[in-house]
Amino acid sequence: MFWKQLFATKSLEILQAEVKGENRLHRVLGPISLTALGVGAIIGAGIFVMTGRVAAQDAGPAVVLSFVVAGVGCLFAALCYAEFASMAPVAGSAYTYAYATLGELFAWIIGWDLILEYAMACACVAASWSKYLNEFLLFFGLHVPAFLCSDPFTTPGAWLNLPALLITLTVTAILVVGIRESATTNAVLVAVKLGVVLFVLAAGIGFVSTSNWTDVPVADRVMPEELLIPACAKDVVTAQAKYEGRTGADKERIDRIAEQALATYKLSRTKSLAERMLAEGKHSAEMAETMARDAANKYSAKLPQSEKDKILVEGVIRRANEKAPEKATEKWGILGLMGLNRKLESIDDAVRSPFMPYGLAGIVFGASIVFFAYIGFDAISTQAEEAMKPQRDVPIAILASLVLCTLLYIGVAAVITGMMPYPEISSEAAVAAAFRQKAAGAANAGFLRGAALLISIGALAGMTSVLMITFLSQARIFLAMARDCLLPPSIFAAIHPRFRTPHRSTILTGVLISLVAAFTPINDLEEMVNIGTLMAFVIVCAAVLLLRIRRPHAARPFRTPFLFVFAPLGIVVNLIMMLFLPLYTWIRLVVWLIVGLMIYFGYGMWRSVVGQRLSGLIPAFDFGTAEDVKAKHALEPDSEAIQPSREQIHDKK
Repeated sequence: MFWKQLFATKSLEILQAEVKGENRLHRVLGPISLTALGVGAIIGAGIFVMTGRVAAQDAGPAVVLSFVVAGVGCLFAALCYAEFASMAPVAGSAYTYAYATLGELFAWIIGWDLILEYAMACACVAASWSKYLNEFLLFFGLHVPAFLCSDPFTTPGAWLNLPALLITLTVTAILVVGIRESATTNAVLVAVKLGVVLFVLAAGIGFVSTSNWTDVPVADRVMPEELLIPACAKDVVTAQAKYEGRTGADKERIDRIAEQALATYKLSRTKSLAERMLAEGKHSAEMAETMARDAANKYSAKLPQSEKDKILVEGVIRRANEKAPEKATEKWGILGLMGLNRKLESIDDAVRSPFMPYGLAGIVFGASIVFFAYIGFDAISTQAEEAMKPQRDVPIAILASLVLCTLLYIGVAAVITGMMPYPEISSEAAVAAAFRQKAAGAANAGFLRGAALLISIGALAGMTSVLMITFLSQARIFLAMARDCLLPPSIFAAIHPRFRTPHRSTILTGVLISLVAAFTPINDLEEMVNIGTLMAFVIVCAAVLLLRIRRPHAARPFRTPFLFVFAPLGIVVNLIMMLFLPLYTWIRLVVWLIVGLMIYFGYGMWRSVVGQRLSGLIPAFDFGTAEDVKAKHALEPDSEAIQPSREQIHDKK
């Protein structure tokens, strides 16, 4: 009985019957609204924030190829999502699909994984939202103090990210009101940000210099030591302060030592590189001398002046050099831990160029990071129960939103890397910062500053819509799991009598996510989102493939073309991107899944509707007639009907 329940599945007939009860969500979304929901969930932090970070630190101008790799992986998964969503248009997304093919245990695992994905995505976007808020306020001479717009773990002296806290609570309130109102608000926000993205492409292309794609020296790429220097400066300066009997080091001194150490490292590295290239015969003596002289002119003013500062800077660089090999291995993820990076680095070096300064590893690692930008079409499938014609509209919305947003991502990435040399691209507000930095000393500075302001507005609108759709999807996953009694129905399956929304779960998750966004580092959030999403995509590809084998004659309003080719490719591509994520991200995923399994075996397994049917505590119905559906609905725990008492259940036993 135990093993039978773990792998018990819900038939397609059961899933289709579940959407016919009176306590179901309203079907009010058409193809345009669904596509807008997808675009609203896709275009946000990925295009306005992560493009800059990945271009500057991970892939260089080849970030456009990172978007292509991530988009291809998503396309395979999207086709599988579209087929299943047309067959079973109910809330729950990959959780529901896994329940229908792989069984209850796998359904719980993927449902728990999706909860992590959407929760961390909300928190990550909210944290990014505060960056663009400051970029927007900058035009009016205002800003949110650093201690109120950063997490306390990565910013010394910070209290919390207050804008992230407030925006998540605001979005929570909007979503409680209802899906129709939320869809209208989202449509307005989507229109604003699409207009801004198109403006970026139209206005930015005139400032693109192809030399930024082809002529920036490979030596200018950001090295692991440079990323480590700020943290090492904090450690060294703090240790010095304690040695001198002071309680702590002030942020200004830490920042100064970090800047001096960075300048010292870059100058030394450039000189060494010039000497090596000269020795290898790759440059003339004059060119090598010019490279060294330019570096000296650029960094000399920032070098440490006092003996005390020089000693501290030497300590910072030494510590960064010690940690650099481990940092470099991180970009290879699990492959690096297996030692495969040493065998593949020769390929990296062979293809390294100004366009691909970080090699193939940078492109794939970049794809695993920008993958965060593609979770929106997954959100569409969670809204299938609210679609007016789900068999037709959901596949259209999934594929249309994915293709449209991929093209926009590639276009914006190309413009940003063409406007600025990739090492100078801002990692926090890349798009707006590119226009603002370009305005310095330019003849048309007014236009560029105005463009940066417009982009900040579009980014805020874009990320707000992402928050709305991601919150929306989170609540629907909870709803689907609670309908099966794997989570408490009184909280997660409760539908507001007036708004017809899962208000309790929306409020609960909104409060929790706002706290995560306010106090957690954004980089950790991004990687947690990505590994959760990639895992979901792998399972969906496998589930649709398995169902095609088990139920080849089931009605499929949308059939994935070449499924036996595309589904395995989707599994392979998404698994490869997972392998490029760092070990600590995998550890967090494993810990999260262990906690989830404890909840399942301690609560969900004993209250599961499927388990109770197997035990004979709830009658099994064949769902063939309207009377059966009505009777089933009256017994299921999320209806308003009176449930069997403990005495009645005991009698059945």
